[in-house]
Amino acid sequence: MKTDTDDFIRKRFNDLDQRASARAYPVYTDFCDARELSILHTMHFFSTVTTDGGYELSERQMVCFMPSDAFFEQNGDFPFKAIRISCRNQNFAESLTHRDYLGALMNLGIRRELLGDLLVDSKDHSCTLFCVDRIAPLILDNIISVRHTEVFASLIDFHGSDIRPSFRQETIIISSDRLDSLVAAAAHTSRTKGCLLIDSERVMINSRIEKSHTRQISSGDIITIRGNGKFRISDFTGLTNKGRIKVSIEWYD
Repeated sequence: MKTDTDDFIRKRFNDLDQRASARAYPVYTDFCDARELSILHTMHFFSTVTTDGGYELSERQMVCFMPSDAFFEQNGDFPFKAIRISCRNQNFAESLTHRDYLGALMNLGIRRELLGDLLVDSKDHSCTLFCVDRIAPLILDNIISVRHTEVFASLIDFHGSDIRPSFRQETIIISSDRLDSLVAAAAHTSRTKGCLLIDSERVMINSRIEKSHTRQISSGDIITIRGNGKFRISDFTGLTNKGRIKVSIEWYD
């Protein structure tokens, strides 16, 4: 598990920025997690920085440092592939989860940073995943079972596709549109403990760590509470009889 400090992460990004400028050639990271991306968005670089995780709502993303004097235009293709892992026989398939698929991939000796998001379809328990180019053959040739379920893997074309995560709907009641109220309700805990989650930097809004208890939330915001999960604010659906706010949220499966 990564234990890099914030300063180490900043230094690594600065080194990649300088390398891109020195070579006049784009430099790519492996997949970065939400914490790394949150730090990235606070920094300034000589290069033009873009990110991509394969689909619009991706959490883990690859970063490209494109120097301003590069001798060619980026074609938009980041060096990663999309793979779908499917059960060979649905009649004998287990109810596989994100943890099951991730464990099977890690058992192949694959480091987490070489993998992007894993999206599990709750209907057929298949998994769509993103990985750096160089490990795609390893996955295609070696992933034959997940838990006790036989599976097979194939490359898919994700460009222009409608890849989206599965959501679990929930309606919560909050006293105000402040972040601390939302976190407490979503985590099913007290306002005090919700504030502690924010203070301990375990809460992110749109992939950026948020430390302000009073930050106003809006429809479309994607909230990550480490240890609880990630959800999107779908809509504010009205008021209760006591004037509290009803919020529809969508938890990522």
